[in-house]
Amino acid sequence: MKAVCIPCSGSVEVEGLLPVLDHPLFQRLRRCRQLGLNDLVFPGARHSRLEHALGVLHRARLAAQVQGMPPEDRRALEVFALLHDVGHGPFSHQVEPVLPGDHHQRGAQVIREMEGAIRQCGADPARLLAMLAGKDPLGEWVSDRNLGADKLDYLERDALHLGFVGTPPLDLLQKNTLRSSGGMLALREKFIEEGKRVQKFYSYLHQHGYLNKTALTAQRMLQWALQHKLQEEKPAPETVEAIWRMADEELVAWLLQDSCPKARKMTRRLLERDLHQTCLCIKPTGYAYVENVTGKDIALVEWPREKLQRLSQALASLPQAKHIEEKLAQAANLPQEDLLLAAMPYFQKLLPRDLRIANGGKQDYWLLEKDLDHRASLESDYLRTFAIRIAVPKRDRKTLAKDPAPLLRLLDSLAVPGGC
Repeated sequence: MKAVCIPCSGSVEVEGLLPVLDHPLFQRLRRCRQLGLNDLVFPGARHSRLEHALGVLHRARLAAQVQGMPPEDRRALEVFALLHDVGHGPFSHQVEPVLPGDHHQRGAQVIREMEGAIRQCGADPARLLAMLAGKDPLGEWVSDRNLGADKLDYLERDALHLGFVGTPPLDLLQKNTLRSSGGMLALREKFIEEGKRVQKFYSYLHQHGYLNKTALTAQRMLQWALQHKLQEEKPAPETVEAIWRMADEELVAWLLQDSCPKARKMTRRLLERDLHQTCLCIKPTGYAYVENVTGKDIALVEWPREKLQRLSQALASLPQAKHIEEKLAQAANLPQEDLLLAAMPYFQKLLPRDLRIANGGKQDYWLLEKDLDHRASLESDYLRTFAIRIAVPKRDRKTLAKDPAPLLRLLDSLAVPGGC
């Protein structure tokens, strides 16, 4: 028996899967961090997508055992577990919005390139592509947003490396997952409280880990450096293709080249942890109290949810976000690279997907539709966390915090209906 020992999962058997594990396109994941730049805030968060893939294999294998899957399905699920994230570029989700395409499209391309290794492991590449596209229900045992092996592994693994405690009993959850009468994955009603704990823990990880305000600022700095270099150099399509296939350190080396001084400067600041800092924070009405401004040079204001939603949705387009940043920098008399917007997604990440509950042969139901108090609690978690921040170098923070009116006027004009 061949096995790999990793945190959380212990010894993960890989016998029969070595052609995929040893493939260069899979081994690249060893040099791609699962949480991108979040190690600038949480030093332990340096685990790789390869470690996560092995953890998902462990969880998928447990699901196959609990469900009594036949050998052919089990092997397909194991290989899909290893390759479900193989399309991610450097720094994972943090860089993806800058590049054309997405990691699902890239993953399908990589699976085609790994066809020989996949067949050597006893799996059908065509079936894996169907699972990745959501067209084969077997893939849900990995990809389901509440009960899939991917979700359950990263909740446990990320929490460990972030240094968080209180992970719910994920094994118990997995052992009581089944296919409901409608064919969807569902949790037995008896374990509904455990399901709610998992959703609250997911929300907690986003509030305090994934969407940490310093980590979001660092993420925007990296995105800006890549955006600027691409705009300045207008590389050929094959260069952009090569970026998708880079590992983290390869992208950093590319950004540090002499050909684009501003991108190089921004990347150097990231490496030295010389990060922009918040000078203006906009919170939803009634939630400004959550922001700690004691002893800090931060202007704090509240906006209605509808207004914040319009601005947040506009900033989801990174080309538009960069255009807005340039206008704000001009209003603040700063160089373009010295004013950045660190904005959270509006109810796209923090609020978990609804969880299907199976109640023993009666009518199955959705948890968030039935338990309105639980839903309200999750929404409140989000609103306490949500903010749109303007971040600048430390030397400019105090001046702009004292007089944020020019910035607020501009943002206000962009947040009216049709203004963005």
